[in-house]
Amino acid sequence: MSIAELDHELLTRCLNKKNRAWEDFVDRFLGLVLHVIDATVSVRDIQLSIEDRNRLCENVFAALGHDNYRLLRNFRERSSLTTYLSVVVRRIVVRILLNQISSERFESSYRVNT
Repeated sequence: MSIAELDHELLTRCLNKKNRAWEDFVDRFLGLVLHVIDATVSVRDIQLSIEDRNRLCENVFAALGHDNYRLLRNFRERSSLTTYLSVVVRRIVVRILLNQISSERFESSYRVNT
């Protein structure tokens, strides 16, 4: 069985909510998620603490599992699952970072104006 077939089987198990499927999915793709997080923040010259990196990772997996695995259900097999996840994870991380920066700017300007 090829990697693509194994990934497809794992994805199918997750979407069908089979026993331990989500745990297996996280185990399989944890390294990829961490790699994408590291690459994304590195390109933006952002330094993360271990806690912030872990929190980002948790948020990524929460987003992937959100709404009955909506993001995973959107996978149309036009690429490998790894490629799809790399793009999706990068977008999630960028969105989280931008929201955090916007929030910090708002809080900073709010404190100055009060």
